[in-house]
Amino acid sequence: METRIITLGQKIKRYRLVNDIRQEDMAEKMGVSRATLINYEKGHTAINIDVLNRLKRHYPDFDLNDEKSKPKIIDNNTIDFSVLFMVLYRRKNYIITTLLLTMILGLGTSFLFTNYYSSEISLYPAKKDLTQGVSQFQSIIANLGVNAPKNDQNFHIPDVVKSKLIAKKIILNSWAMEDGKNSNLINLWSLNKKNWFGFKDSQPADSAYFIDIAIKKLNKHIDVNEDKSTGLIRIAATFKDPLISANIANYIVQEVQSYIQKENSAQSKKEKIFISDRLIIVKNELEEAEIKLKDFKERNRGYEDSPELFMVFSKFFREAEAKKEVYVMLQQQLELARIDEVKKSPILHILDKAVPPTRKSSPRRLFFMFLFSFIGFLYSSFRSIFIY
Repeated sequence: METRIITLGQKIKRYRLVNDIRQEDMAEKMGVSRATLINYEKGHTAINIDVLNRLKRHYPDFDLNDEKSKPKIIDNNTIDFSVLFMVLYRRKNYIITTLLLTMILGLGTSFLFTNYYSSEISLYPAKKDLTQGVSQFQSIIANLGVNAPKNDQNFHIPDVVKSKLIAKKIILNSWAMEDGKNSNLINLWSLNKKNWFGFKDSQPADSAYFIDIAIKKLNKHIDVNEDKSTGLIRIAATFKDPLISANIANYIVQEVQSYIQKENSAQSKKEKIFISDRLIIVKNELEEAEIKLKDFKERNRGYEDSPELFMVFSKFFREAEAKKEVYVMLQQQLELARIDEVKKSPILHILDKAVPPTRKSSPRRLFFMFLFSFIGFLYSSFRSIFIY
C-alpha cells in the first residue's frame, strides 16, 4: 500500500475546507489574490516564506511542522535563500551561543602554545667593485700572454646566512637570557637529554649528532627575506627568549660580514702574490731591454744619421718603454693590493639593528579566536540546516 504524499498546497486546502474558510478570506489574510491561492493549493506556484509566516500568524493552529509541508531550502537544484535565512534566523540563539563558546575555546587554546618572540635586523649589501685592484692592468698583462686572476667574489647574503658554518657557531655560542643565565642552543632545547621512554639510547651520543639536529631546528627559527627590487635584506630570529632573538639576529650579521671580509682578504692576498711574481718577471725583462738599448747606443753612436740603425734603435726603445710602463703599473697595483689586504671596509650597511621585542610574535590570540569562531559558526549553521 502506497502512502500518499500531501503537499503544502493540499494541506492548506484541507485546512481551509475543514475550518470552512472561504478562499477570498484566506487569500486576504495571506496578502495574496484568490487566483494565487488557488495556484498554491493546486501546486502550480511555490509558496513564499513570507506568505507562510502570515498564514501562521492569522491561523496559529495550522501545522507547519510536517516534514512534507515544510518549504525546501534546495528545490529543483536551486537554493532558496529566503528559506535558508529563515532557518538560520530561527536558530540565531543557538548559533550565537555556539559562536561565543568556540571563541572562548579558541582563546583558551592559544594559551596552550609557547610564546615566541621575533627580532628582525634589516641591512643593505655594500656596493663595492671587488675587481678594482687589478682591472687597470689586466689588459696590459693579457697582451703579454699572461692570464690575470679573476675575482668572482660575489656573495649571496641569504645563502651565507643559512650556511652550516654560521649555524654551527650560533649553536655552540653561549647566549645570555632575560633571567640572567647563559646557555647554548643545544642545552636550551634540551637536545642532549634522554627521553623517559629511552628511545634515544640507541642514538649516538656524540656532539656532532646533537649539532646536526640543532642545525635543522635552527633553520626553522631563522627567516631571511631579500627584496629583489631594492636589495633590502631582512633577517628575523624567533625564539622563546626575546634577548636571545635579538642577539642571534645581530650575531648573524656580524658573522656574515666577518666571513665575507675574510674571503675578500684572502682574495687580495692572492692578488698581491700574483702581482709580486709578475713584478719580478717584468723587472728582469725591463733590465734586459735597457741593457740591449745601452749596448746598441755604445756600438752605434751615429745611429741618428742612419735610417736603418735608427729604426733598430726605435725598436729597442719601444720595448724598454713598454716594460717600464708595465713595471710602474704593477708597482702601483702592488701597493693597492697591500692596502686592500688589511683594509676592513663595511660589507653590509645595517639599516635597523635587532632589539629585544617587547611583544610576542606568536601565538596570535585574535587569529585563534576568529578561527574557532568561524568553525563554530559553520558547525552551528550546518547543524541548524540539517535538523530543519
